[in-house]
Amino acid sequence: MDSQSQQQFQQDDAGQAPLSSLGSMVAQLSQYGSNASNNLQKSFSDLSTQGWLRLIMVVCTYLLIRPHIIKYSTKYAVNKLEEQDVKDKQQAKEAVAKMSPNDMRGLSSVAEDDVDADEGADGSSADWGSKARVRQRKVLRKMLEAEEQRRWEEEDDADIRDLLE
Repeated sequence: MDSQSQQQFQQDDAGQAPLSSLGSMVAQLSQYGSNASNNLQKSFSDLSTQGWLRLIMVVCTYLLIRPHIIKYSTKYAVNKLEEQDVKDKQQAKEAVAKMSPNDMRGLSSVAEDDVDADEGADGSSADWGSKARVRQRKVLRKMLEAEEQRRWEEEDDADIRDLLE
């Protein structure tokens, strides 16, 4: 088929022009909406007395059971969170128990070797304590470098004065 015959094939009996892909999609959605509306209207208009009673029973049962379902699901979620909290606390206690006294005092050789290990820390994760220590180390390092630079300049000035005299 050529394009002209396809266009004639797509035209309705009313003589409407063919729709673009967006237009046909909107027309299809409109058709779905009207079908759903018609089906819903017919289902309620054709209900018998038994159908209405059944519908009322389903709705009332849902309204009566829903608060209980929510209450029990909330209790279940709270219990799960408490169990997870207990596990986390137990793991934290085990981690503290595994620390040696030197680790607690900060005299561990591993800690000294690993001073610059978290240089890339930006303070955005949940491990705020170590991130704050890293930031503090950086500030102290900058202060020490500034002090060394100032002393070096003073010594340079003193050397120049000695040479000039």
